[in-house]
Amino acid sequence: MSQATGKICVIRLGSLGDLVLMVPMLHALRSRFPSKEIHLVCKEKYAGLFDAGGLIDSFIPVKRGDLRELIRLRAALSRERYETIIDAHGVIRSNLLFHSLRAGKKLQIRKDEFKKAALIVGRINLYRRIESHAERYAALAARLGAETRAAHPGLPVSPAAETRAESVLGGDGGSVNLAFAPGARWPTKRWPPEHFARLISDAAARGYRCILVGGIEDRVANAEVSALSGCSPLDLTGSLSVMESAAVLKRCAALVTNDSAPLHLAESVGTPVIAFFGPTVREFGYYPRLPNSRALEATLACRPCSRNGKRSCPYGTKKCLASIEPRAAIEALIGTLEKSRRPS
Repeated sequence: MSQATGKICVIRLGSLGDLVLMVPMLHALRSRFPSKEIHLVCKEKYAGLFDAGGLIDSFIPVKRGDLRELIRLRAALSRERYETIIDAHGVIRSNLLFHSLRAGKKLQIRKDEFKKAALIVGRINLYRRIESHAERYAALAARLGAETRAAHPGLPVSPAAETRAESVLGGDGGSVNLAFAPGARWPTKRWPPEHFARLISDAAARGYRCILVGGIEDRVANAEVSALSGCSPLDLTGSLSVMESAAVLKRCAALVTNDSAPLHLAESVGTPVIAFFGPTVREFGYYPRLPNSRALEATLACRPCSRNGKRSCPYGTKKCLASIEPRAAIEALIGTLEKSRRPS
């Protein structure tokens, strides 16, 4: 019988924010097992995220994630004879792979769906400790004896992405770069576009260079914000790869964002964020982690109303986000910039 190899398989089919939050776990695995191969099973569109730094050795893409593809993928993974399999997703599709593959060690992410449901439906808070998803992923590595050494290990950025960022940003005339990400996968999680526009206009009037970032799917929303702002921010929406976006965010003093992937991408390269939270809450594990980052939210009895923002606002008002005024956001932003300039 063939012996297992020294390979580690990590399964996380999506999303971008969660993949970025896995960086500390991957750092820990690479540090603890430098001679072992680390393979990542993930959606094809995120293939470039780990091109630098040697955190993984092989990227195994998933296109549609339907049953036929999973069956073929399971056969391919089985031939690798993994020593360790880590399911960092814990959904039906990852479960099919995880439970049908053989390995000497098998670890699976701890889900807290019952606690989420209790908080959303019954307003019963069963969380005894607020734990970020980065910590939950790192806990998987710790079970293999791979401890996270740095408080916030960063996402390695490729030289090509660094060059591209320098090219698109060009000369800044001495101005400080500020990034803004008005988009989010679900409309319920978006701070109002007119609020974003007022904030950008205020920041530009203070001499900051304002930059719009996001994916192709954010182009319409970001174009609306740009038009409302009246100050022509540099719009890079949909023109950068994920790695290039990380390189641009690395060159910004701060990012203003919704509860979405750019939040985690910015923090992964050391850039603090001002983040707006409405339908979701910090207990769910996606709040900012850097010391100089800030989360802005309203205290309302109807929060949280969704585990991920997919559900429409029950009252049709989006008051949880609309009630956060641009004035509060600019005060938080200036405070973050001042703290970032102080010597540690």
